[in-house]
Amino acid sequence: MAPVPTPALVLALYDYSNTSQIAVLFTRDLGKVRGLAKGAKRATGAFQGGLEVGAVYDVQLIRKTEGLDLLTRASMAENFPGLRRSAAALNAAFYVLELAGELTVEHDPQPAFWKVALDTLRLLDRGAPGDIVLFRFEAAALSLLGFMPRTESCALCGAKLPARPAFSPRFGGALCAACGPRDPGARPVSAGALRMMARLAEGAIPLESLNVDGRIGRELRAAFSLFWLNLLGRELRSGRFL
Repeated sequence: MAPVPTPALVLALYDYSNTSQIAVLFTRDLGKVRGLAKGAKRATGAFQGGLEVGAVYDVQLIRKTEGLDLLTRASMAENFPGLRRSAAALNAAFYVLELAGELTVEHDPQPAFWKVALDTLRLLDRGAPGDIVLFRFEAAALSLLGFMPRTESCALCGAKLPARPAFSPRFGGALCAACGPRDPGARPVSAGALRMMARLAEGAIPLESLNVDGRIGRELRAAFSLFWLNLLGRELRSGRFL
């Protein structure tokens, strides 16, 4: 089978032997893949001494019907050096990588979400505010991958929401005062924070115009964290460092 070329973001790396690596890649054209890079850690060869987590490569992959795909070549395209100058930016980048890995399925291309992930890393690399950049990334993930919760009216009965509705990922979004008690795990979040989530998902607010004050920021972080916990069944490891 001929190798398939595609740009790829490295989500994770694992040693396979003294010289080889297993790479978890988020590719533009093939979705998430797990590939074996034989001899990747050799100083000379097709992989230039080893792959790097968080970098973007132009790769060539041989698809396998079972087991790991085979990487035959990787040429670095971007490596975001600005992330290493700031612990906050680096932590935010690891959050992007972890969430992208958790939300994508192997061999299911999501080119729009792939572009959003790369654009987010580029913004962090240039020093854009990490909290705002991550909120926009998470909202885009909800929208593009079909997870967007209902935020304008009650997810169960369609009624008007109070000023602080209960936010219930389990039932698909915000709940009114009457429906809120149906989910003991729901958490109160202001209607303003939920409206901000929806506007971010629509891409309706230019980045330079975003202003997430302390209260809205805290409530958005709590809402996103609750959503990912409900969806994934665990907290994101990188989330504790944000």
